[in-house]
Amino acid sequence: MTILVQDLNQWKGAPVLDVSDEKVGNLASVYVDAATDEWLFAAVETGVVGFRKVVLVPLEGAAVGRHDIRVAFPRETVKAAPTFGTDEELGPDDEPRIYVHYGMEYSPADTPSGRRLARR
Repeated sequence: MTILVQDLNQWKGAPVLDVSDEKVGNLASVYVDAATDEWLFAAVETGVVGFRKVVLVPLEGAAVGRHDIRVAFPRETVKAAPTFGTDEELGPDDEPRIYVHYGMEYSPADTPSGRRLARR
């Protein structure tokens, strides 16, 4: 992973740009691997006031700029990802769908809940 900052959560509210420098949204939170605490996804808030939603974007290949975070996916791919409301929790059925959307392998975690992702 290219990100070299101590705590990505310090960047909450920062613009998230796609691979072509187009704005996707703003960083809402970070999701980590529940077993290893490794950063896996950025939760990005998109949409307009009254119609906001959250999409997860893999942090693999992402980079932190001076004032933004750049992900390694095109805007269209991010916008087509499974979404959830800004006040909703990521459900257990959402995890595999998000992994599949980005072409990533998914297996339930070896944790009591079986959840792979935890919000930080």
